[in-house]
Amino acid sequence: MVREVVFARDNVWMPCVIGEQGRLWIEVVGGADALHDPRQFTVPASEAHLEAIRHDLARHLLLWSALLPLCVAARIRDPLDETAAVALLDPILLGTPADVEALFRSIAWDRRRLVAQGADVELLGRGELLAALRPATVRSDWSLVERYDRA
Repeated sequence: MVREVVFARDNVWMPCVIGEQGRLWIEVVGGADALHDPRQFTVPASEAHLEAIRHDLARHLLLWSALLPLCVAARIRDPLDETAAVALLDPILLGTPADVEALFRSIAWDRRRLVAQGADVELLGRGELLAALRPATVRSDWSLVERYDRA
């Protein structure tokens, strides 16, 4: 099987889109195995998902934040809850801002991940997720999380 990276940002930890056997997959690194090595999971994706990830950093970051708790829930050897992961794709990547904000009120997500990417903490706290991610970057800055945790 030939696997090709179709789209990736300059942060190896962010989900990327891969192509394999004529299909697209979102690959996410999250959680750890019994030896504490990172685990990789894949979720089937569409061209529309690829385009949203490619052109909208905020939605890409939100997807990452929403997928990480599912990766952790898979523990050291369980499979990713693919049904739950797939159910995140359309609302986050293709939904309206109201759809995104409603979804995030009902799911587990990694707020600290978004803080590390430079999200506006005040807007995050108000649930204005896409607006909160306007200043976000691909590069993680964990000193922002340290300040957030102290506040």
